[in-house]
Amino acid sequence: MRTTIRHVVPALAILSLSMSLSACGGGGGGDAAAPVTPPVVTPPVVTPPVVTPPVVTPPVVTPPVVTPPVVTPPDTGVGVIDSDLASFAAAWLSFQMLESVQAVQMTAGGNGNCGLGGSVAYNATTGAATLSKCLTKAFPYQALTGGSTITKLTANADRSDVLAIIKSPSIQMLNPVSGEAEYALLDGDIISTVQDSDAATNFFYTSTVLQFRAGTASNYTISNASSTSTAIVFRNGVPERSTNSLLYTTSIGAATWQVSVMSPVHEAGDAYPDRGNLMIARMGALQALNVGFSGETLTLTGGESGQTRTLRWNDATLRAALAAGRK
Repeated sequence: MRTTIRHVVPALAILSLSMSLSACGGGGGGDAAAPVTPPVVTPPVVTPPVVTPPVVTPPVVTPPVVTPPVVTPPDTGVGVIDSDLASFAAAWLSFQMLESVQAVQMTAGGNGNCGLGGSVAYNATTGAATLSKCLTKAFPYQALTGGSTITKLTANADRSDVLAIIKSPSIQMLNPVSGEAEYALLDGDIISTVQDSDAATNFFYTSTVLQFRAGTASNYTISNASSTSTAIVFRNGVPERSTNSLLYTTSIGAATWQVSVMSPVHEAGDAYPDRGNLMIARMGALQALNVGFSGETLTLTGGESGQTRTLRWNDATLRAALAAGRK
C-alpha cells in the first residue's frame, strides 16, 4: 500500500502542471497581443475671469457753513451805548476823577482853613491828614472830605515846594453847591510833587493804583497813572488848568482802556475843555479812538466804528453814556 501512494502523487502533480500550461497558452502557437497606446489627454485651457474693480466715487464733502460769532462789546455798565461812546465815557470820567488827585496833592501836610471854605489838618506824628469840606481856590468845583496817611512830607516854609507820599486815601469829592458826593477816592498810593511859582502851580505825580467810585456803584481801577506836567494859572480870578502830559490805564468790570493826553487839554474853571486831544485804546480793539475837544463840542475819530462824528456835550447819546458810567 505505501508503494502505491508514492506513485500516485507524482502523477497528480504532472497532470496539474499540464493543465496550467494549457490554460496559459504556453507550448502552443497562438497570436501575440497588440500593444495598448494610452490616449493623449489635452488639459483644458482655463481662462481666468476678468475682474473689473468697482468704481469708487468719493463722497462730496460740503464744508460746514461757519457763521462768525456775534461780538458783544464788554459789559461796561452802559447798556446799549455803542462801544466808542462807552470808551469815551470811561476815559473822561477817569480823567475827571484824576483831577481830584491834584487837590489832594495841594492840601497834603497843610493845617488850617482852606481857601474857599472847610479845613485841613495834618498830624506830623501819626502822618494822618484830615479834610473837612475843603474847598481851594485852585479847585473851586470840588470840596474834599475824608483822610489819608502821609508817610513822607518835605516842604519849605511857604509851601511853594512840597513833596509827599500819600497812602490809603479815603476821600469824597463833594459838589460844593448841593453837597452830594460826585466821586470817591477809596484807596491807592500817590507820590506827589507840587511846585508853586508866580507863573503857575505845577503838579507832578505817579501812582501804581487808585480805586475810585463814580456815583454810587461804578467802581474804577486806575493804574500806572503818571502826570509829568499839569499846570494851573489864574486869569481874571478863574483857575485855568492845562494837562500837558498824562497817561493812565482805567478798568471797570472786565473792560480796560489805556488813555493818554496827545496834546494839552485846557479847561477854565469847571467849563468843558476848549482844546486838547485824548487817545483812548480799549484792550482788544483793533483801532484806538481819538477825541478832540473844542468847547461845547467834541469830535470822535476812528475807534471801533472807524467813523468821525462831532457831538455836543448836551447830546442825549453822550449824556446817556456819561450817566451810565457813573450810576
